[in-house]
Amino acid sequence: LKQRVAAERSLEVRTHKGKGFAPLVYVSQLLYSFTSGGVSLADAERLNDDGPLLALLGLEKFPDQTAVGEWLRDLGEPGWQALRRLSRDFVQWAFERAKPARYQHAGRTECFFDDTQIELSGSTFEGAAINYEGNLSLSWQVLLCGPFVADQILGATSNISARGASAITSGPARWNRRPRNC
Repeated sequence: LKQRVAAERSLEVRTHKGKGFAPLVYVSQLLYSFTSGGVSLADAERLNDDGPLLALLGLEKFPDQTAVGEWLRDLGEPGWQALRRLSRDFVQWAFERAKPARYQHAGRTECFFDDTQIELSGSTFEGAAINYEGNLSLSWQVLLCGPFVADQILGATSNISARGASAITSGPARWNRRPRNC
């Protein structure tokens, strides 16, 4: 993971590389959160309560949710796509190594595509649109496979069917391999 993150230059958005958290810390925090049931920046911040995880990674603390949010905003599209690739690849790596009994229910891997509308207040937000209720919102579309957030798209409200198909088919044969019954 360290080599993959270092190779993704778009993840380094600090102006002073000696200050703040390195991209590897943000990526590790988000990957662990996304693959252990976390679905919000607050969940990612709560990993600071996991002493053994911090010790394993050699960290004193993770960034708080405000710092993670600022980092995600500063990434821009190339950085966001790099993080998305890393996340999808990590989930696939985990599926290939985990025993199916760890993530299957009744012999099947359950997958679910969700489109959560995050309503906003204020004058303008990049990528926001008017949702079906007439409110300014962003759409957080998430593909859950077993216990993992396998893929996600944050952006303007759109056709959930088209975006869902895109998430499932993204990546070379990603979902044609394990889990096959997803």
